[in-house]
This record gives sequence, C-alpha cells and structure tokens, in this order.
Amino acid sequence: MLESLLRLLHPLVPFVTEELWRQVAPRVGIDGSSISLQAYPQPADFAGKDYAASAADIEWFKSMVSALRRVRSELGVSPARQVRLLLQAGGDNDRARIARFDSQLRFLLRLESVEWLAADAAVPAAAAAIVGELKLLVPLEGLVDLDAERARLDKELARVSAEKEKSEAKLAKFTDKVPAAVVEQERQRLVEWSSQLEGLQAQRAALA
Repeated sequence: MLESLLRLLHPLVPFVTEELWRQVAPRVGIDGSSISLQAYPQPADFAGKDYAASAADIEWFKSMVSALRRVRSELGVSPARQVRLLLQAGGDNDRARIARFDSQLRFLLRLESVEWLAADAAVPAAAAAIVGELKLLVPLEGLVDLDAERARLDKELARVSAEKEKSEAKLAKFTDKVPAAVVEQERQRLVEWSSQLEGLQAQRAALA
C-alpha cells in the first residue's frame, strides 16, 4: 500500500518519494533502481486494501515524526545529529508499526538506535513525548543541560494540560442533541490528552 502511494505521489513530490521508495521497495520485494522507472498505479492496485488500517498507520507515522521533530527542535539538536530513541509502554500495534517503519523512522529522524525498555526499567534523564500510549524518550546525555529540559517539560505540561481542560469543558457543555459520534470522538481525545499528561508528569518528576 505504501509503495503504491509513493508511486501515486511521485509527480507531486519527486525527491521525497524517490528517497522513501528506495527504503520501502526492497522491504516489499521490489527490485528497481528508481521509482521513476516504475509503472504509475492503476485503480486495480488498490483493490481489496484495508484503507482504514492504512490510514491509521499513516496517522501514527505522522504523529511519531512530528513528536520527535518537536523534541529535537525544542532541545536545539542539529538536524544532522543522530540521537538515540528509547521506547516504553505502548501496545502490540505500536511494536508492529515500529518494526514495519524502522528504516523510515531512522532515516527521517536521524536515529542512531531504537531500543525498547521494559515497563519497570530505570529510565535515564531523557526528553519525553507521547504518541497514544507509547512513550518516546530521547536520552539527554551529551545533548542538553537538564535545566533546559526541565523548562521544556514545564512548557509542554502546560500545553497538554490546557488541551485536556478544553476537552473536559467541551464534554461538560455537550447536550443530548450532540451526535453520539462527536461525543465519543471528544471522549477519545480526553483519554489521549490524559495519557500524555500522565507520561509527561512522570518524566518531569524524574528530573526534579
């Protein structure tokens, strides 16, 4: 599915799709030197695909890239510098997606290594981000001073707390006339903001 989408988008973003395709093609058994030499996708190429699952994968991937790029930017880490990524918590889907998108994440985010930590493992001083139930940790040793990271976490805690309060306020104002789907969507957002807040609070406490 991803390989077909890259061929579909190639005329619009040729350089990005070329680089991504060279990472994806070997993993799906395609032998070719360039995406430009591949056939343009046809409607039949997408028949029988699970679009909902593919869309969920793409949204997860976008969230991972955005979260880690935000951490790098806030830490002032050079885009060319490689960093370690530690992963904790999350579910089976997260582990499957990390394995599936390993090479793409390493390339786009300049990851030196990706390592899973047990739930009860000691966590080093690290910059934290949350994607769903998955905790992303970038060890700070050699990157920044701890005072700067405490300030960054305080700012992120304020942002996530404000979003959580907005979600709670929306739910409190909803009446019986609000569609059930809208209410459920907002409840899910509240769960996600609460999970992020809990994870960030734990990380901030570790740096106290």
